[in-house]
Amino acid sequence: MVRTLAPLLADAGIPMIALTLPLMLILLIPVVVIEAILCKRWLKLTNWEAMKSNAVANLVSTIVGVPLAWAIMLGLQFAAIASVDRRTNLLNSNSPLATAVVFLLHSAWIGPAEGNNAWWIPAATLVLLVPFFFVSYGIEYFVMAYMIGMPAGGPENLAYSRVRGAVRNANLVTYGAMFLATSIWLIVSLNYR
Repeated sequence: MVRTLAPLLADAGIPMIALTLPLMLILLIPVVVIEAILCKRWLKLTNWEAMKSNAVANLVSTIVGVPLAWAIMLGLQFAAIASVDRRTNLLNSNSPLATAVVFLLHSAWIGPAEGNNAWWIPAATLVLLVPFFFVSYGIEYFVMAYMIGMPAGGPENLAYSRVRGAVRNANLVTYGAMFLATSIWLIVSLNYR
């Protein structure tokens, strides 16, 4: 029985959520610390307010936002596969443009690799960081606005627009660092092909 299951599992591909979610959970503490330091400075928060609000916001965005963004990308992948006319042979084309488009659309669940394609995982991670950023930014803004934001007439440093800007910029810093680290991982993977 194990012999018949092994080939089936080998052809299943890799759901990138199985790799990206644990990595995002590992990075949660440094991300919270960096974003708390930045938000404390930009919004003039106390240490406690900055750490608490950023910890809650990042925990929610990691546990809810990352799987949500991945599910959206997976849905786009399935929709693209369903809508591609099989006669165009886009999925089997050797064109560099077609290969790039297919790879972008398949970043949520990369298919089984033929040969040495260790670069696929960091490349798919780079693609997924983009929707992860937008969903995380949206969720973190709503959490932070609920926890510390003030409507017009409140303290200027905690106005919703200031909170939105601080959350966006803090996410740009942390996601920029993740993008840079993943780019280095990709370059190293390409050099060892």
